[in-house]
Amino acid sequence: MAGETILVVEDEGISAIEIQECLQSLGYHVPSTAKTGNEAIHEAFSIKPDLILMDITLKGDMDGIDAATIIKSFMDIPLIYLTALDDVETFNRMIDTKANAYLIKPIEEAELRNNVQLALKNHETRQKELADEKKAGLKDVQIFMRSALPELVTNIPISERSVFLSRFMRLFEQNMKPLFHQYVRENSQETYDSLSDEDKMRIYLSWISHLYENLGFKVLTRSRTTLGAMTVKKCSWSPARPKDVFLCLICQSIMQLTYSWTNLPGSVKEEPTTGILQSVCKFNYDMDSTTP
Repeated sequence: MAGETILVVEDEGISAIEIQECLQSLGYHVPSTAKTGNEAIHEAFSIKPDLILMDITLKGDMDGIDAATIIKSFMDIPLIYLTALDDVETFNRMIDTKANAYLIKPIEEAELRNNVQLALKNHETRQKELADEKKAGLKDVQIFMRSALPELVTNIPISERSVFLSRFMRLFEQNMKPLFHQYVRENSQETYDSLSDEDKMRIYLSWISHLYENLGFKVLTRSRTTLGAMTVKKCSWSPARPKDVFLCLICQSIMQLTYSWTNLPGSVKEEPTTGILQSVCKFNYDMDSTTP
């Protein structure tokens, strides 16, 4: 597994060098070390390590646990504490940061090697489990939308379609809204509220385009200042049912609903252009627009 990038946070210069050299001899990449909590946060965002070795007692006002708390709130990184402390209060604080392990100084090379390997392997396994859970969470809705939805819609009486649409959108929001917020956390180094409207638009367009691509659509996105756009160049539904406008209504509702999750101003409008061979729909997101 060697080759992963590791950030070493240690305020004792000699100890930091020893740990760095030990990890490098094991095949890991250790591009830098940090002595303070602020340096640790800066380096974590800069190099995006695969694992952090964090000393608890650091120079400055912020200790290692405080720094780890901030880093872990933005980045899902395995963490091993290095400490000479062995009291209950410190241990409980470490637990709250979901650390993978803690090593009591002085640290033997074999102990360091084994715990680093274990932390990286457990994190890799957990990431795979989360990916599988995400796929499982999407599975029912994706299958429903990709295959069953067009055929089901065709057989629903017109008088009942509004009820169906309402129920479907509730199901869609229940399954997809948490995934949107998770995507935001994974693709931003700042809290969502602190992002500029332009960055929120960029993240949203990335998420919605990935969603549609996973459903078999071919899409293009564009973002510029207060404007955004997603063009659907290949629709998974319209070739089979080009005259069934209810499918278009479902798509429009998805766009309106998901855009509301961004808390961005303005509105989204559709510009449908149906050709003989394919349907091309363009959705315009205008943050300056005040009309729905």
